[in-house]
Amino acid sequence: MQKLPSLTVTADQVIADSFQGSISVKGCTLVISGSHQGSLAISEGAMVEVYGAHQGSTSISGGSKMVVSGTNLGSVTISSDSELVVEFGGKHTGSVGNEGRLIIRGTFGGSTSGSGAQTVEEGGYIKAPRIENGIHYYDL
Repeated sequence: MQKLPSLTVTADQVIADSFQGSISVKGCTLVISGSHQGSLAISEGAMVEVYGAHQGSTSISGGSKMVVSGTNLGSVTISSDSELVVEFGGKHTGSVGNEGRLIIRGTFGGSTSGSGAQTVEEGGYIKAPRIENGIHYYDL
């Protein structure tokens, strides 16, 4: 079995092509204009901007923020001091455990839990699931 690489980002960086493996972003800005497959940990006031595609689980903590203008597919955990923003034209599919802030201006498909704030604004849309045999599917 091949081990996927991991990457720790501590200075502003852009992923313009593709990367497979886990990424930890600390105290800086990471722009994903290409694609990323793997887990994503955003902490220490970092910002991740997704213009391309991210597929994998995401944790947002430590006053950090993730802004999705492209596509995000996977579960997201938002701590009390952090936020996820799905911008106009952006799409998120997956569950969100929200103890912070979830702002939906684009298309959102998935379940939410937690006591954090959730706002749908500026044409944001929460897609209802398609249910087959008791399983929820979100077609974005």
